[in-house]
Amino acid sequence: MERFALIVERGGLAVTDRGGDLDRTLDYSAATSIVRLLPTGLLLILMGLVVLVLSDASEKPRSWGNTWFFVVLALVAGPVVVAWSLWTRAGARKPVFSLSPAGITHRWVREVLIPWREIQAIDSIDITTKMLSPVALFTSGPSQLYKYSFFYGVTVIVVSRQFYESRLFVGSAFLRGPGWKANFIPDGEVVRVALHHELVSVPRDELRRAVETRWQAFRHQKAAASVPASGALRPRPAGIAMGESPKSLPAWQAIQIAVLSLGIAACLANLAGLWQLDGQAAARDARARAAEDRRDRQTSQKRMQEEDRQRAAEDKRRQEENEAVLRRAFGR
Repeated sequence: MERFALIVERGGLAVTDRGGDLDRTLDYSAATSIVRLLPTGLLLILMGLVVLVLSDASEKPRSWGNTWFFVVLALVAGPVVVAWSLWTRAGARKPVFSLSPAGITHRWVREVLIPWREIQAIDSIDITTKMLSPVALFTSGPSQLYKYSFFYGVTVIVVSRQFYESRLFVGSAFLRGPGWKANFIPDGEVVRVALHHELVSVPRDELRRAVETRWQAFRHQKAAASVPASGALRPRPAGIAMGESPKSLPAWQAIQIAVLSLGIAACLANLAGLWQLDGQAAARDARARAAEDRRDRQTSQKRMQEEDRQRAAEDKRRQEENEAVLRRAFGR
C-alpha cells in the first residue's frame, strides 16, 4: 500500500503520521495559506503609511489623485488582510476539498461530492490564466490591466463535461469569481478540475499520490456504495487536517512580521510628531502658512461679498424711497 504523510495538528504542533489507511478522510484547508498572508497585510499598511510620511515631508499641496487613492486602498485592505489572517489562525475553517472513500468533496461556491467513479483520469499539468493586476490601477504609464499567472505541476482530476455542467458549474459569473478558470479547465468533452497544492500548503507529489491511491482503490465501487441520495450531502465524518499547521510560523515569516511591524510603528511615530525627516518641519510650516493664507483670502472674499450685499441692499432701499417721494409729488 502506498505510504504518504498525514499531517495532523496536536497541541498546535505539526506532527507527521506515516499511515496509509485509505478509509480515513483527509481534509485540505487553505487556512495556512491565509495565515501566511499576514506579512502581505502588514506590507500594505506600511506602504500606505510611507506614502503619507513622504507626502508630509513635501511642500507641495496635497491632492486626491492616484497616489491618495492608493493610500486609502492600502490602509483599508491592509487591516482587512491582517484581521482575516488572525481570524483564520484563531479557529478551524472548512477545507477546500476532502478525500474520502466516497469521493472528493469539493468546495467552490457550494459543496459538491465528486464520486471516484466519475473521475476518468488523474494528471498533473501547468496552468496559465489571466488575473487582474491591481498595480495597473496606480500607474500613469502604459501597463497591462491583466497579467498572466502560472501554476506548475497542479494535480487535476478529469470529469465529463456533463458531470461538470450538472454538478459543478455555477451560472452566476459573480459567484464564479476571477479564479474559476484556474480551477476548472474545459477540454472538449471533459473538464479538468484543479486541486492546487500551493493553496492547501502540501507538496505536489504527496497530494497527487493521495488522490491517485484512493482513485485506484475506490473507482470501481457501485453508485449505491459511493454516492449519497440526491439532495443534501450526508454528514461527512471528521477528517484529518493535511498540510502545515496554520499555527506554525516559519522563522523567515517571523522576521518579516517583526521588520514590518517596526516600520509601521516608526511611520506612526513620525506622523504623531515624535520624529521628523530632514525638511519635514519646514514643509509642515510651509503648508501651515499656505493654509493660513487660503483662510485669510477666503475670509477677505466673504467680507467683500457681505459688503457688496449690504451696499446693494442700501441702494435698493434708497431707490424705493426716491420712487415713493416721486409718487407722492406727482400724485397730487
